[in-house]
Amino acid sequence: MSTDDGFPKAARSARLLPFFEAAIVVPTLGGLTVAIARDGGSEIRADLFPLIIWVLIIASVEMIPVPVWRGVHIGLGFPLMMVVAFLYSPQAAAAAALLAASDPREFRHEVGLLRALFNRCQVALAVGSASLIFHALASVDTSTAPQLIAAAGLASIADYLVNTTLVCVAASIHFWMNPLRVIRELKVGRLSEYLVSYLGLSVFGVILAKVFTLGESEQNWWVVPVCVLPLLLARQMFFRSKALEEAHKELQDREHVL
Repeated sequence: MSTDDGFPKAARSARLLPFFEAAIVVPTLGGLTVAIARDGGSEIRADLFPLIIWVLIIASVEMIPVPVWRGVHIGLGFPLMMVVAFLYSPQAAAAAALLAASDPREFRHEVGLLRALFNRCQVALAVGSASLIFHALASVDTSTAPQLIAAAGLASIADYLVNTTLVCVAASIHFWMNPLRVIRELKVGRLSEYLVSYLGLSVFGVILAKVFTLGESEQNWWVVPVCVLPLLLARQMFFRSKALEEAHKELQDREHVL
């Protein structure tokens, strides 16, 4: 019974998911190409060297993802991507995110080309949306602290909505599951706590962006390890909280049985 019921679901998923992924990948790559070519790529050329460094740093951090549920991973590079979104133009930030959104499964050939492009494009869309909203509301160089914090918060909300929506739709098609259930499975801890931590990381990102541009050099790379080290610590704390949450669920199940 379970095999017969699961086969049609798997077949529908196999047919529909590539169409959804292609519907995100093709417009994203095309739109990003047009946006970069519109000014001849001058904005990216002006910041090419620091952008390359950011891509290499974020790609390295993204190589140690945090598994959440059924192969879905959370990357550790979110605060660093927010720094890029706050410092550079939306098309430059999106292009950097597209290149930096590394996944170790790509190197192990565990995901196909279309899936890998989809994962990178949805990150690029999220970071580009965050950058677009932030630059419409504030500037790292001239805005006051309240303006920066408010703009960073709204930018992180845009990033969260784009990222969560695309991942949840793809996961619900892949597992043929209600999107609301996918959202419940993907969140870490309580939703309110998860959102607060998300906003907190965006504020952390705008602080790093501000510190990065202080002084005469305007490129204070020493702030990067200041950000990366807490991220590694947060990864370990996540695994600890995940283990406690699973233990709590197991105890609840045992209580129901008894």
